[in-house]
Amino acid sequence: MNRLLARYTNSYLSYVLLYLFYNIGFAAFSALISVYLIDKGYAASQVSLVVSVAALAAMLTQPVIGSLTDRFGMRRVNLIMFVTACVAAFVFIFARAFALVLSMYALMYLLINGANPVVERMATSSPYGYGKVRMWGTLGFAAGTQVAGLVYDYFSPESLYVLFIGAMVVCIIGFLGTQPRIPEAEVANVASDGEPVSMRDLVTNKKFLYYLVIEMLLCGVTGGAYSFIPSYLTNLGLPAATASTILSVAVVCELPLILLSAKFMDKVPNKTLLMCCFGMLVVQTLIYGLALPLPLIIVATFIGKHPPAMLNIMTNMKVVNTIVDPRQQITGLALAKAAQNLGTIIANNICGRMIDAFGYPPMFCFLLGMAAAGMLLSLLFQVPSGNDKKLFS
Repeated sequence: MNRLLARYTNSYLSYVLLYLFYNIGFAAFSALISVYLIDKGYAASQVSLVVSVAALAAMLTQPVIGSLTDRFGMRRVNLIMFVTACVAAFVFIFARAFALVLSMYALMYLLINGANPVVERMATSSPYGYGKVRMWGTLGFAAGTQVAGLVYDYFSPESLYVLFIGAMVVCIIGFLGTQPRIPEAEVANVASDGEPVSMRDLVTNKKFLYYLVIEMLLCGVTGGAYSFIPSYLTNLGLPAATASTILSVAVVCELPLILLSAKFMDKVPNKTLLMCCFGMLVVQTLIYGLALPLPLIIVATFIGKHPPAMLNIMTNMKVVNTIVDPRQQITGLALAKAAQNLGTIIANNICGRMIDAFGYPPMFCFLLGMAAAGMLLSLLFQVPSGNDKKLFS
């Protein structure tokens, strides 16, 4: 038994279980939440409130979770979050009062979303290379979305959250087996020069604050597009099944970036990576905004829906690693995540109102403007290349 445990510790299997089932769980509890709540008899306005409150709660608590992780260690904090999320899901299954439904979903979302910076960071610190580990996250989310639909149709709506609990249990087993090369901040934060560090060091870091604005714009574009591309495709006359197939293929389009990350992420400067993210978004939103022929719109979906978001996940880790003190990496990633969530919330609200007032092409022209502004800010961003960090090699 001890020999088996020793072989499992920090094995490739432990990382596969963590990334595969973390993302299956994420997809299981979030992919069909609107369908689940409407089938339970809640109004569309209540569904919108649940999703908005969950996103807001995640944004507000992200910096706190990051600070706690840096102070008490990622293993302790993330394990508590995973277990608490399972308890919240169990309560959610039996919840009928709207206030309880709202609070339990928000709790699940902020906990799973709060663990995301650490989970992403672990992929760069495993012994197996970023691409070989992170690809299981993409496959897990795609599989989780498909399985969630089957479970919902052939079993019961509540089975989604039983699936979530089961996936998180396996995720915890994987998490406990990992031993990434991330320094555990078990004691008070101390900077590399021996001086204590605090949140003030981050919020007074002008380069970091400038970067947060870039992230707000980038994730505003990706978040706004992500929310409305499905309805845009059906609005063009595509059947829902065809649109779903296009979106499923679009998920897989990010895999080459993940698998080839070791070949380019440590060689291409931070600024260039950010501009590539915005470049893909400019192409996508330009094609959508001009309402070009359907084949080009489908190609733009493959180029712009998932690849820039995936590239930004990797670039974000590299930029934060470059400009933030080593003892505040998780706090820095958490603040960046909060900025991303804020950008998504603001853009989604503006996009929804623009679609109601003007239709889809003008809304995508608005996102095009955001993407162009972000590209300009990236061009002016005075940031080191970060190639010496070797996070992805």
